[in-house]
Amino acid sequence: MDKKILVIDDDVLVLKTVKKLLDREGYVVEIAKSAQEGLEKIMKQEFNLVVSDVRMPEKDGIELIEQVRQIRKNENKPHLPFVFITGYASEEAPIKALKLGAKDYVLKPFDIDKLLESVKNNLT
Repeated sequence: MDKKILVIDDDVLVLKTVKKLLDREGYVVEIAKSAQEGLEKIMKQEFNLVVSDVRMPEKDGIELIEQVRQIRKNENKPHLPFVFITGYASEEAPIKALKLGAKDYVLKPFDIDKLLESVKNNLT
């Protein structure tokens, strides 16, 4: 079975870059331009991993992981692993993301090898 990854970012260039990178590695990749669009896709499909930006308009990645975690808990589904990518370096965001169950946190501009390693290590 092919591993399916959802990439969520409001920056179209980042979306295209990460999608192309993961496509080359043989993953099935869906993209979403907002946390809300990502949530809608998560509600309709199963993914093995979500790669998401933290800072996005309207709803950020932290709010998204909280919602997804609660929905999946209510549906008795296993935790969906998240890897966050962000250009926003703060002390609080990575700690909160990890407490909520994020598997990793990669800073932009990200190192391609580090991102691929994180994806590979955190796929379910």
